[in-house]
Amino acid sequence: MAAPASAHTPSVSADCGFVNVDLKYYSGANVTVVIDGETREDTEFSNGFQGRYDNLALDAAHDWTVTVDAYDNDKYDWTQSGSIPACQTPPPAEFVSPVIPEAVAGCAASLDDVVLPESTEAITYSKSEAGIVATLTSDAYAFPEDLGAYVLQPDGTALLPTELVVLEEDCAEPTPSPEPSEEPVVEPSEEASVPAAEPSASPSPAAEEPPVLAATGATVGGAVAFAALLAAGGVALVWARKRMQQNA
Repeated sequence: MAAPASAHTPSVSADCGFVNVDLKYYSGANVTVVIDGETREDTEFSNGFQGRYDNLALDAAHDWTVTVDAYDNDKYDWTQSGSIPACQTPPPAEFVSPVIPEAVAGCAASLDDVVLPESTEAITYSKSEAGIVATLTSDAYAFPEDLGAYVLQPDGTALLPTELVVLEEDCAEPTPSPEPSEEPVVEPSEEASVPAAEPSASPSPAAEEPPVLAATGATVGGAVAFAALLAAGGVALVWARKRMQQNA
């Protein structure tokens, strides 16, 4: 026999590491349990319901909400929320340093050519437009103050800038130096290639110059011709005189 509606009895208890829900004397309802924003229960039940949600971290605070939707009357709907403080001081974070990958170089080198370090239990690695990003996996780990080449970011990650792992080189082709021009070679002409005639050991008489008279400076040939001219003139004069005498 069902209990009267006035007997609806919800109860929630929460302490270090657990939340306990106990619902009694319902003719039919639905219960929802949310812990730290996660729905841990969403179940219909009749008469009663019991649920325990434990294994909650002891070093952190937790928020919870239990909601009951009663089917017999909306006035029996019920909601209760609460918080559980941290039950113990969390252990100090372990300091871990990100690994610097091997740099690449070349005129066409890019971040795509860089091999990421292997992710570990503490740090994962990825690439962004700015470089290599190191991310902690949980609050149990922390970056030290001195990160070396990495730079701590506002979101808690560490960034290794691209220019530290991608070394660009100038691959422009060098301007070739002009080759020395060859001096033109003068080819000897055919006339120059003909050897000059060697002087004859006994030059021809025609090539000899006539002797020069010491007194006049005239050549011997010229003197002979002049003498012949004078002789001819004398003969003509004698003949002319004889003709004149005969006519007289």
